[in-house]
Amino acid sequence: MSKLLPGEVAQKDRKAIYLSPIEADYLGFVETEDIPTQISLKYFDGSYECFSKWQQNDLKAFTRFISKLRDNTWQDIKRTAGLGYTEHNRQNLPRKQILTAISPETTMFELRVTQTARVHGFRIHSVFFLVWLDRNHKIYRE
Repeated sequence: MSKLLPGEVAQKDRKAIYLSPIEADYLGFVETEDIPTQISLKYFDGSYECFSKWQQNDLKAFTRFISKLRDNTWQDIKRTAGLGYTEHNRQNLPRKQILTAISPETTMFELRVTQTARVHGFRIHSVFFLVWLDRNHKIYRE
């Protein structure tokens, strides 16, 4: 069976199988540095900070942040998107139970929402998994 890639067809029992770009990304068949990002709340830990603590202007900034994520690739985000991509030393992160569900080999990092607000999480393929909200930039100060 041939390797499945977006736009290519694999033959199985004379049926064509097509993968959408999202499916191909999820299955790991595409390079994810140059495709638009996605966001997931699967590992969101509201016990540190919840959206209810954010002011209206913070929430509007978060909406703009999501649009910026969606409109950029990881290559852009790491270089020039203005999101302040900063990798973390896990030893300096809050000692929260959620970290036990995330592989120690996974790189944790923060992204800038506003001048003071940050979100912390990790990525797999093109998906950013948001773990913590950090309205006052307290979790990880350089």
